[in-house]
Amino acid sequence: MNAILATHQIDAIKLRQDDFEGFMTSHQRMILGKIEAAMGKPVLAVDDSAFSNVTDEEE
Repeated sequence: MNAILATHQIDAIKLRQDDFEGFMTSHQRMILGKIEAAMGKPVLAVDDSAFSNVTDEEE
């Protein structure tokens, strides 16, 4: 199962630790690393936690 998850860029250990935030942070770093390698330059990572409480004004 770990090998299958790895083909989808999923860290099986983080997934099984029942830590969603840690898993998502790890997954984001892994994907950004792949993007940086493909582009040959660093990606500007943005902390979007400031937007987590933003709601749609029409609601």
